[in-house]
Amino acid sequence: MYLSSISSRLLLYDTISWDLKKTYGCYDGVMRDISWSDDSKYILQVNSIGLIEILSPADHDVRSLQHIPIKDTWSASFHRDGHRNIAVGTKSGIVKIWDTKNKTITKTFPTPSQPSCVSFLSYNAKNTSLAATMLNGDTVIYGLVSNIPVLTVKLTCSNSISAMKFHHESRSLLGLATDEGHVVLRDITTNKDKAFFENIHASPVSDISFSLINKDVMLSSGYDKIIQVYDIRLHNVVSTVRTSYTLSSLAINADNQVALGTKNGHVLIYDLRDLTSPFKVLKGHEDEISKVAFQPTRRKTMSAELSLREEVEINSPLKVQSPVRTRTSDMFFVNDTPPRHNLDVSALGPENKADSFLVMLGLDKSNVEFDDDQNKSNEERKSDKHELRYRQLDAEKNISKVSTPLNSRTVENFGFPSPLCIPNGVSDDKKGSNSNLSNIKLNNNNVQSTTSTIDTKATDELKDFIKMTLSDVSDDNRNYFLHIMMALTKQKLYLEKQLSCMNQQVQNLVQNQNALVEANRKLALQIDQLKLQNNF
Repeated sequence: MYLSSISSRLLLYDTISWDLKKTYGCYDGVMRDISWSDDSKYILQVNSIGLIEILSPADHDVRSLQHIPIKDTWSASFHRDGHRNIAVGTKSGIVKIWDTKNKTITKTFPTPSQPSCVSFLSYNAKNTSLAATMLNGDTVIYGLVSNIPVLTVKLTCSNSISAMKFHHESRSLLGLATDEGHVVLRDITTNKDKAFFENIHASPVSDISFSLINKDVMLSSGYDKIIQVYDIRLHNVVSTVRTSYTLSSLAINADNQVALGTKNGHVLIYDLRDLTSPFKVLKGHEDEISKVAFQPTRRKTMSAELSLREEVEINSPLKVQSPVRTRTSDMFFVNDTPPRHNLDVSALGPENKADSFLVMLGLDKSNVEFDDDQNKSNEERKSDKHELRYRQLDAEKNISKVSTPLNSRTVENFGFPSPLCIPNGVSDDKKGSNSNLSNIKLNNNNVQSTTSTIDTKATDELKDFIKMTLSDVSDDNRNYFLHIMMALTKQKLYLEKQLSCMNQQVQNLVQNQNALVEANRKLALQIDQLKLQNNF
């Protein structure tokens, strides 16, 4: 596993020995951002002028796989499930989705009412929402089902966001940090603050991060050389750690290791369980460190998504592939010649269903489609074997019918005497033929019993397959029905709320009208009294 840090160069450190393993740098100036794909295979790098590059650290050196050819790019983020989709933000405030396999733009979200440069992008835990923080302080929440902006988060305490990130488990919890030193946790479902830490830092907050071990723990770093540790469930600060460096970035991994980038180019490594002092200081950079990021833990689950790397070897014999790495196609490697190993994409399983309605609701069973396809292929192989066996048995039946006319039902029905029934005067040749005919008859009986057994097995398998298919269809229909009922219930509650508000307004209008009538009556009475006084 690696710890990546960027300034004017990208450095990769081993998280066990903390030795510098790889470096990469081909741009001038300090890099803006770096992040890892969720499957821990690829690095997404944004340079000082906003150009986005996808890197692979799998070889001996870091290799560039693809540049994203979108104009005026400024920020980017990997999808939380795999590496195929990348959200890209531009200087004009437009957010797009880039497909790394087909090398095309698959989605362009509508421009917000007050567009500004997109500074930060983050997917939520279930990949149902995408947050884009603008330079003007607005954070637009895009729905990945409806593909439209569903919410705009505006902070009353600040118009300058210095860090933004979704929680890795709670899909509605959004963390925001400001240049004034505030840290805010906003619930995007209700658009209300879940926690607000005012002036928790004496200077701009440089970064925030959530613990992967304890979902209730959050850390923030600032230019005031302080680390704050929060309990977001109890809404309080657990610990305050003072350092000797101006902190510019923050990252936490699953081993409770905390990495802090500094303005002077050092990386401080802490243990989250003991924040008294760093147990390691890395001094590989000479410029300000703009971002640090740990390589995520590689997931164990089987994925139908193709790898981005292509093992292209010129004038070298083919190597025996490891059983763990069975996919060697690279979508990012630009090569005019076809790859040496032609892969059948359909044989690798179904592609990820981008923006599926059921996927976004968590009701789709795409995570087991690959296993279903394997089961179906196995069933097809079994059915092919059964068909071949049936043909062989039919051929044997035909042969037996031709070679044994004495066993035909026609002869038996018409009552012709069979030579096998002659009691006397039977020769040796007839005895031999008699034994042969009995053997043939036994073979035919065995074939018929085998055929009936195979027919029974095939029928049982067909019944099981139909039952499984019907159960899957019923599950899908039930899930869809539940979703419709949930949507109707929400709509009903919304309408009831609107109706109650309208009733309240009508009651207020009636009360106002009654008050006006009473006031009018009093005024008329006063006028009458004044007229009487004038007459007298």
